[in-house]
Amino acid sequence: IRIQNPATVSLVCEYCSNIVFWDEAGVKASGRESRLTEGFSRLFRGATGSIKGKRFNVVGRVRYSFGRGFWDEWYLALETGEYAWLTEDNHQLALQKELEQQLVGKDFGSYQIGDELEIEGDVFRVQELGMARCLGLEGELPSGYLPDESYPYVDGSSLNGEKTFGLEFDDSDSGSKARAFVGTWIKAADLEVDEHDYSW
Repeated sequence: IRIQNPATVSLVCEYCSNIVFWDEAGVKASGRESRLTEGFSRLFRGATGSIKGKRFNVVGRVRYSFGRGFWDEWYLALETGEYAWLTEDNHQLALQKELEQQLVGKDFGSYQIGDELEIEGDVFRVQELGMARCLGLEGELPSGYLPDESYPYVDGSSLNGEKTFGLEFDDSDSGSKARAFVGTWIKAADLEVDEHDYSW
């Protein structure tokens, strides 16, 4: 198995669908399998294309349920050498990057719809609170995801509506530290997926 991203923590084997974790101590099989159906768009693991003229390669995906449906998060390797997440929720797209440091703020239970918070100089408004349950994953990913694990999340947009943000907590008792993601909304026309030859 060839690893594309040196920061990869978990990998789903494309042959047997087993989830594998590794760190400095070595490689460890999770004992779990993950299989996913197709998403809303033409994206898939290994797909290439461009977003607003920037080239990308899809290296992984995580699918989450919020109770009434699901959304996909595609892990992209960009031509700049950076990695980003393309969130795809009912045909709505957002391209986000994770902040290098965890955001220190309120506990998850203290957030309410309409709350405002400042992230890297922009003011964002909370529009959604919930619990996300991992339905499955594939490819290379930067964290140790497992199917059926759940975590609290906070989502919203900047006051001018141009940017999007998300906070992810490890669990409901995780305190005030959260993984923070900030990005922009993407129009469907801004996402171009290359045609791939499946004749082999």
